[in-house]
Amino acid sequence: MHQRPRQGALSIGFVHQRPFPARGCRLRASAFSRSPSPPMNTARPIPLLLTAILSTTSCGGGGGGGTADLVATLRNEIAQDGIQPLPDPPAIPDELFELGRMLFFDKILSGNEDVSCATCHWPEFATADARTLSRGVGGTGLGPDRNDGILIPRNSPALFHMHLFSRFFWDGRVERDGGDLGTPAGPALTAEIRAAMRPELELLAAQALLPLENREEMRGQLGENVIANVADGDFPRVWDALVERVVIVPAYAQLLLDAYPTTALVDLNIGHVGNAIAAFLVRAFAQVDSPFERFVRGDDGALTTAELQGASEFFGPGGCDRCHAGQLFSDMRHRNIGLPQLGPGKGMGPSLREDFGRELVTGLSSDRYQFRTPSLLNVALTAPYGHAGQFAQLTDFVRHYRDTELSNLQYDIASNTSDPDLVTTLVPNGAEIRARIDFRVRNPRTFDEDSIVNFLEALTAESARSLMDLVPPSVPSGLPVE
Repeated sequence: MHQRPRQGALSIGFVHQRPFPARGCRLRASAFSRSPSPPMNTARPIPLLLTAILSTTSCGGGGGGGTADLVATLRNEIAQDGIQPLPDPPAIPDELFELGRMLFFDKILSGNEDVSCATCHWPEFATADARTLSRGVGGTGLGPDRNDGILIPRNSPALFHMHLFSRFFWDGRVERDGGDLGTPAGPALTAEIRAAMRPELELLAAQALLPLENREEMRGQLGENVIANVADGDFPRVWDALVERVVIVPAYAQLLLDAYPTTALVDLNIGHVGNAIAAFLVRAFAQVDSPFERFVRGDDGALTTAELQGASEFFGPGGCDRCHAGQLFSDMRHRNIGLPQLGPGKGMGPSLREDFGRELVTGLSSDRYQFRTPSLLNVALTAPYGHAGQFAQLTDFVRHYRDTELSNLQYDIASNTSDPDLVTTLVPNGAEIRARIDFRVRNPRTFDEDSIVNFLEALTAESARSLMDLVPPSVPSGLPVE
């Protein structure tokens, strides 16, 4: 059984903390101002900035002007970063939403009928699974209590606001490259299949189809079922078999006709399945009721003083917005941030347990160990963190950026996972990773990680805390939902 490690388990030896006013305290004068950005490969100088903040804090009455200055400065920051209110997702008809919901929670789409999309993206865990690494086919249970099952090499990402993404998966293997759609399925994603997908859902729908062919995630191993016996990479035969399995279920036949009233059952293809799942995802997981989103929409009182101070650290000495930019707090690019590697890996390197990340998509050695910058929306709910769930606690993950090389060197896997199948799997490639760390995060820097976490918690939508009402009591196949 996977258990969450204790808070603050990792220490890299020089944690700097500075006092801040208690929640609700005010600042009496201008607390900070944005300095011109230094060259990208240097840390920002901050001693005078810290002195200014410390010299103006007070818990006394009055003095609201300091908070006003914090508000004004944050508004300037988000304007510079181009952060606008989160747009509504595409309008989704109820019939299409319900079909997608059933398919998302139904294990009928896996070869052995033992895994659904929701298995690794369970609403109770904020659309992730609260595990360092997910367990796929052959497993039982959900989330931290899931046992057995094949270990998946990468952490299960959250599913919020995916209609705004331009790339999917940690290595970005499903993406828009100009006007073209890039996917490992290649020509198997035919014009006929794509025609079944709404244009604004196409990228997400294409992403939803790939786990269906993956043996470890959903399809199963040779000899276990007829779909697993299809040759690797034969996407059309896998997809056609799954569509046949779905349409013979009377309840699904009706749901499909309701969602696609102008399409005969014999003309349905896997594109209709992917389109429905994508429709469910964009409507179900587009929460916009976070304190920060209220602030962006004009509510100057939406953030506490501590959260405003955290924003000053995030956009200032932390330099977090160099990569975590825009509405999603992600630029959707790939970088090596110095995370150690653990788990089964992707069959790369001398140990065959390395994961080369973006290089597996581009073939470029310069992309080795680079992974997509994740969105930070609702990040406080989606531990563990990192492409392989390397950090169990958000504060420890933020602290990693103080000195990424030293953090990599001193990483303690036992403090971040208690899964007996993982604690001995640290990959001995730290030197190679450290040599390739992105220049934006290579140099040591000083910031208050607790303050930044205060701000990150303000990115949590209240409605994202309780999503279990999306889970249906049953699904058309009759298979167990949990």
